[in-house]
Amino acid sequence: MDKILKRILIAEDTPEWQKFHSSLLKNYDKAVLDFVITDCAKDAKDILEKNIKNPFDLILTDLQMETDFHPQFAGEWLVGEIKNMKEYAKTPVVIISATYNISFIAHNLGVDYLSKRSLVNNPDTYFLMLDEKLKV
Repeated sequence: MDKILKRILIAEDTPEWQKFHSSLLKNYDKAVLDFVITDCAKDAKDILEKNIKNPFDLILTDLQMETDFHPQFAGEWLVGEIKNMKEYAKTPVVIISATYNISFIAHNLGVDYLSKRSLVNNPDTYFLMLDEKLKV
């Protein structure tokens, strides 16, 4: 049986975490993953807009990236922008961050989250999240 293609956008500014995402996504075996990694929220929004006709299946974002959005985190701004795009209304968004109040922020934004601290110790939670969000 052919594996289904799933598209993922990742907004993450730290090279080590970009490699972490890339490594785990390349090892995911339940779907063929086409993923794009960008290092800032503004670029992520531009990429989403350019892909309106072929939207992403999952969006992962860090919270702390560029500082243009103070007092909001860039990831908070990005989630708000995504929520305003009707084409992405049903697209799951997951915040992946080491920010201490990540659960509070994610809850207020109406999205899920994974703590970077927990991912370092248990990367399997990343695969479980992919299974759930990509529905494979």
